[in-house]
Amino acid sequence: MPQNTITPAAQRRETQQLPLGAVPGVEIRDLPLQTRVQPIGEVNAETRSAEMTWTTGAAVQRYDWWNERGYLEELSLDPAHVRMDRLLSGRAPMLNTHSRWRLNDVLGVVDVAALEPEPTCTVRFSKREDVEPIYQDVLDRIIANVSVGYAVYQYERIPPTKEGEMWRYRAIDWEPFEVSLVPVGAEVNSAVRAADGADSAPEQQLRTYPCQFIDVVRSTPAAAGNSTQEERAMPPEDNTQQPAANTGAATQQNADAQQRALEQARVEGGRAEAERQTGIREAVRMGGLEPAFADELIGREGMTAQDAGLAVLREIAKRGEASSTRSAADIQTILDETDRRREAIGDAIVLRANPRAVTDAPRLAAARQYRGMTLIDMAREAIELAGGRARGLSRREIATASLNLDSDLRVRAGMQSTSDFPNILANTVRRTLRQAYQLQPRTFVPWTRMATAPDFKEVARTQLSESTVFQKVKEGGEYKAITFGDSAEKYALGKYGGIVTLTWETLVNDDLGAFDRIPFALAAEAAALEGDLVYGILTSNPAMADGTALFHANHGNLAASGSAISDTALTAGRSAMRKQTGMKGRVLNLTPSYLVVGPDKEGEANKYTSTQFVAAKSVDINPAYNTSLEVVVDPRIPGNAWHLIAEPAMVDTIEYSYLEGEDGLYTEQRTGFEVDGVQVKARHVFAAKAIDWRGLYKNGGA
Repeated sequence: MPQNTITPAAQRRETQQLPLGAVPGVEIRDLPLQTRVQPIGEVNAETRSAEMTWTTGAAVQRYDWWNERGYLEELSLDPAHVRMDRLLSGRAPMLNTHSRWRLNDVLGVVDVAALEPEPTCTVRFSKREDVEPIYQDVLDRIIANVSVGYAVYQYERIPPTKEGEMWRYRAIDWEPFEVSLVPVGAEVNSAVRAADGADSAPEQQLRTYPCQFIDVVRSTPAAAGNSTQEERAMPPEDNTQQPAANTGAATQQNADAQQRALEQARVEGGRAEAERQTGIREAVRMGGLEPAFADELIGREGMTAQDAGLAVLREIAKRGEASSTRSAADIQTILDETDRRREAIGDAIVLRANPRAVTDAPRLAAARQYRGMTLIDMAREAIELAGGRARGLSRREIATASLNLDSDLRVRAGMQSTSDFPNILANTVRRTLRQAYQLQPRTFVPWTRMATAPDFKEVARTQLSESTVFQKVKEGGEYKAITFGDSAEKYALGKYGGIVTLTWETLVNDDLGAFDRIPFALAAEAAALEGDLVYGILTSNPAMADGTALFHANHGNLAASGSAISDTALTAGRSAMRKQTGMKGRVLNLTPSYLVVGPDKEGEANKYTSTQFVAAKSVDINPAYNTSLEVVVDPRIPGNAWHLIAEPAMVDTIEYSYLEGEDGLYTEQRTGFEVDGVQVKARHVFAAKAIDWRGLYKNGGA
């Protein structure tokens, strides 16, 4: 691997000319995909395709939540500023409103794209049955807007020159990812402007992209009446003429002072915003309204903590008018006090085991009164909630009565009903199990596909082959039937699990391990089981439905000999994947999206795929088709082996499956007879199976 020195983006920035007298300031943020919308152009019914201008680069008004200000976003159409590799690849998808997690979200593909002389592209619609109604709406001009989803890696922030103008954020390093059919427009040429994020699917927010912001700060202050807030915060410049030898030093000092002033302004702005949000939430809480209303008030432009009190009163009155039989005070959703106390006790147990497990402020406040109690103290509280008296009972008797283990003792304690303490304990374990399970790393998720099965019967995943080629139809002739072949891979769900026992001794000894260590261990075991089964497919190389191993020369997805990761080896793997054919011999033209390696190959994989390094010699630069690969590292991959895997939304790879309604750990409970205490059973139903070898490629490594 050649020695690398500087990123491509940074290289472009070095040659970029800033305005005269400007000083750059840099910050890094993680940003989600952005969207812009353009009208759909002409639709060709014969080819099921549509042409469009996918952007004009026009200014779109957005809001900077970090700095609490609106701005105009501009997209530079300079070819040096736009990463076109994805859009030019011929495999960029056309999606349904930017949703990208299911196969039926893909409505078509971007066949052709261009940036010059203007940004245009041609999209082709799928022939699937579920796409047909959407395609018909496009033909009928009912759906008339296509949105481009793009990531911005670098903005140039240009301050306003006079009062009343907005900041301009100019994207000078950005990448279009996909196009989507959307209901409303967002750019100047559209009829309707969508709210920021309105046309984005919630799951998009799961992935963000590092973006560099470069401030362009004017070193010459504007006139007093036209200065910005940041400029007014800066110390005035000394315009006294200085010797030429001191000019450079004075300019640098002035630039440093400006940066310090800007940073101080940002800190003060953040502190003020935190105080504003706290005041609004307190006003909403005192008014008895839900936290969602506080979020709404915080999002309103110009809403202060003082204004929030009046807004709360107006909201209460509005809700009171909506009900003819109830007063404004009756509109509140009031929980039973006993339920509140049960919830608070459970939260207190969780907090003792994991202080960061509960984040909701009202629930934290309610749990605080129980947080210093031992388990026996909480059991005593549970007895009182059941209408009993714990006074005079020993620790052993309190534990026995609270767990409902002795009916005579329950009567002796005067309990009007059975204690809810077993349910509180069981619910606490369930919460801990779920939280711990969700926190476990599962590296296979990005490059596999999730499914569900209705039962434990064998599931057949059928793959339809490409159809027979179109045949010429003579004038007045009949159309011939199109046929498909199929191939089925089969698997069945497996059941796994274990039991957590909350014993009588746990309460007496005040042992919190049952709520901390044991659930976390079970959750880690469940997540590890999933990883073992998925990666076990890559390492064990099982036979497919055709009787041939998953990775085999006959499948065209196994390197003839192992080799280290290099541009040559990656090119060979990419070539093999592009040459894959369907059941009827049609070339599929697949491309890899993931490079899956073990720890021994992590450094090597990152060297040849990273966009953060550029070779010292131009001939050795990491090509864009390698930097587009996402590296996935898992210790279950042994030795030097490495794999190329296609995007699962484009072709079947490995499928993992849960039982319908149980996507993860499922728990049940009972008060034991064989065991003095509460038993919580953790059940995990899971399976994984390779569905198609065509999207997978293996090199044994070296």
